[in-house]
Amino acid sequence: MRLRLLTDGFPNRRERRVFAGYLLAAAVYVAIGVAVTDFLLSFWVGVAYIVLAAWAVPVLVRRFLDAR
Repeated sequence: MRLRLLTDGFPNRRERRVFAGYLLAAAVYVAIGVAVTDFLLSFWVGVAYIVLAAWAVPVLVRRFLDAR
């Protein structure tokens, strides 16, 4: 995704939805990290979590909703 300047000053609905997804993933990651400190401190676990939470889960949800 290429960065672009905001011409109208506010992101569109799709961009806000993506941002909200990342915020939700971050909140869940911090909540898990509070419960299990080793989870929060591992770089590779963090990378795997972002791949799952920000890419794999939305893809699976889209496929499930499209199949209906």
